[in-house]
Amino acid sequence: MVIKILIVMSIIGGISSGIGGVISALIKINNKNSLAMLYELTAGIMTGIVCFDMLEEAFNISSVAIVIMAVLFGIFMIVILDKFIDSKKLDLKKGYSKTTLIIIISMAFHNFIEGVAIGSSFIYSFSLGMIVLISIILHDIPEGIVVGMSSKIDKKNTFRIIFDSVISGVFTGFGAMFGYLIGKVNNTYIAICLAVAAGVMLYIVSCDLIPSSKKLTNSKNVYIIYILGILIGAIITNI
Repeated sequence: MVIKILIVMSIIGGISSGIGGVISALIKINNKNSLAMLYELTAGIMTGIVCFDMLEEAFNISSVAIVIMAVLFGIFMIVILDKFIDSKKLDLKKGYSKTTLIIIISMAFHNFIEGVAIGSSFIYSFSLGMIVLISIILHDIPEGIVVGMSSKIDKKNTFRIIFDSVISGVFTGFGAMFGYLIGKVNNTYIAICLAVAAGVMLYIVSCDLIPSSKKLTNSKNVYIIYILGILIGAIITNI
C-alpha cells in the first residue's frame, strides 16, 4: 500500500505540475520587457500562493508567533544559502541560475508538505482525503507554472521546462507516503514547514525576481503584471 501511494501520488503530482510547465513553455519571450514581465508574473503568483494559501493555512492551524518565527527562520536559511553560494563563487551560468535552483527546491519542499497533508487526511477519512487531494491538484498547476517560468528564464528548452515542473510535483508522492506512515500528523509541525517555505519564497520574490525585473526596465506597465500574478495566485488557490 505504501509503495502504491508513493507511485500514484507522484504521478498525480507530476502531471499537475507538468500542466503548469506546459503553460510556461507556451509563453513567448521576445525582448527585455517580455522577460521583465515574466519575472513580475512569477513573483506575483508566488506572492499569491504564499499569502492566500501557505500562510493562511499555517495561521489556521498554529499560533501567530510560531508562524512568524518560522517565516523568519525560512528567510534566515535562504540568506545563509545565498551567501554560501556567493562565497563559493559557483558558476551556474551553464546550468541553472541561483534563483531557479532555489525556486525548484522550495516548490519541491512545498509539494512534499502538501503530500503529507494528503496522506494524513486519507487516514482520517476518505472523503476528507479526496477534498484535500483535489484542492492540491489545482494548487500544483500554478506552482508548476512558477517552476517552468524560472527554467524558461534560464533559457531551457521545452523538454527541460516541463521536466523541471514535473520533478517538483513528484515530491507530493513522497510527502503522501510519509503522511500515511505516521498517521495523524501534528498540525504545528505542518504549520512550521509551510511557514518556512513561505519565508523562502518571499525572499525569492523580494530579493531576486523583482530586482531582476527592475534591472531590465523601468516601465510601470510591466510592474502591473505583478498585481495580475497575485490575483491569478489568489484565484487558483481559492478554487
